[in-house]
Amino acid sequence: MKKLLGILVLGLLLSGNVFAEKHILTIQCQDDDPNLSIFKPIYIINLDNKKVKVGASSMQVVRYNENKIILGKVNAGLSEIMNIDRITGLYTSEKIFYGSTEEDKKKILSSGVCVKKEKAF
Repeated sequence: MKKLLGILVLGLLLSGNVFAEKHILTIQCQDDDPNLSIFKPIYIINLDNKKVKVGASSMQVVRYNENKIILGKVNAGLSEIMNIDRITGLYTSEKIFYGSTEEDKKKILSSGVCVKKEKAF
């Protein structure tokens, strides 16, 4: 009886990660604008620590749920918010470039589609 109980406990301990949700997503996004469609950045999104790696740059996960991921980035010259629909893969992005005056401020809206990427090995 002790052996059976030991086997049962070990089986439960070792099988805990079988149904664990994947917390690191790798996606590649392409802009709808034909002039920008050659740029296809890869986003590595870590939902545990809410950090996003985009090439040499980084962003933060502002909010996420089963249907949507919102990424953000703010620094002295740029503010960016990116909304990604997890069902359709469509995204919208709003970038604001700050200048030295209010008249120099530029707002750029873009949209496109993201696809999930898997590692080859």
